[in-house]
Amino acid sequence: MAMTPMAATSPHQDSTELLFDPPALRARAGEQGYFCFKGLLPPADVLAVRRQILETCQHHGFLDDQAPLENGIARNDFFIRESDTDPVWLAYYKDILKLHDFHALAQHENLLAVLDSLIGEPVLPHSRNISMALFPRGVETTTPAHQDFNFIGGTEETWTAWIPCGDCPMSLGGLAIVPGSNHWGFKEHAAYDSTVTSCLDFPVDSVWAVSELATGDVLMFKSTTVHQGVANPSPDQIRLSLDFRYQPRSHPVRRDSLEPHMQILTWDEVYQDWPDDDPLKYYWKEWTLNIIEATAAQG
Repeated sequence: MAMTPMAATSPHQDSTELLFDPPALRARAGEQGYFCFKGLLPPADVLAVRRQILETCQHHGFLDDQAPLENGIARNDFFIRESDTDPVWLAYYKDILKLHDFHALAQHENLLAVLDSLIGEPVLPHSRNISMALFPRGVETTTPAHQDFNFIGGTEETWTAWIPCGDCPMSLGGLAIVPGSNHWGFKEHAAYDSTVTSCLDFPVDSVWAVSELATGDVLMFKSTTVHQGVANPSPDQIRLSLDFRYQPRSHPVRRDSLEPHMQILTWDEVYQDWPDDDPLKYYWKEWTLNIIEATAAQG
């Protein structure tokens, strides 16, 4: 699979000025289906998680040991992609899922404050947090156009926060969004395979919003908003990003949204080295939730 061709592009619309204006925030959510917030997170908090992820990459032999760790330079002879069958990837990703600060960033007060204003009722942060590492020369592994609802289910009022884990110039690609595509509703998705360049049908002349992002910038988009990864054209640098999801607490949530990503570990395994009294452990069990099962249509 590979990214969907983009006939026309424009920069992400900066919504930072709306952070303290909930009515305007909700109006833009309805109109555009996404936000770009500049500097929403303290760069130091994001870089701390980035360093831990890169240390994990280094431990598993992904990086060029002659380059500074913070640059995230891939080893010359090494390429890997997300896989639920590759033992090398699985060993790496299990270690990522155990990182406390990775999960803690999903509940940063700055993120939750935006979601509180946007949703207007108590927020449920999904515990299925996702870390992505897109290697250079991996054009065929770039995620094509899709809607997250196909993979999340539950409620269409779920929002994803996509966070570049470090500076993300166009030389590393990034994330592209079709503004206003939230008005199209949920569209049936084709299955991924090596030939797919789009998972759904939509106007080929759509204008995509895409631009470089700095450490601390955050993109947020509704689960029915069409988006895709942009290929990483760098000759040697890994692009790291994070996906965190949020929804109204009163709405249905699919059970697997509360499980570790890819379900390759149990929560007991994720938490095994965390302090016994850490408030992040099983936080969602404090609430009465409408938990539903996945259906065949939702994947």
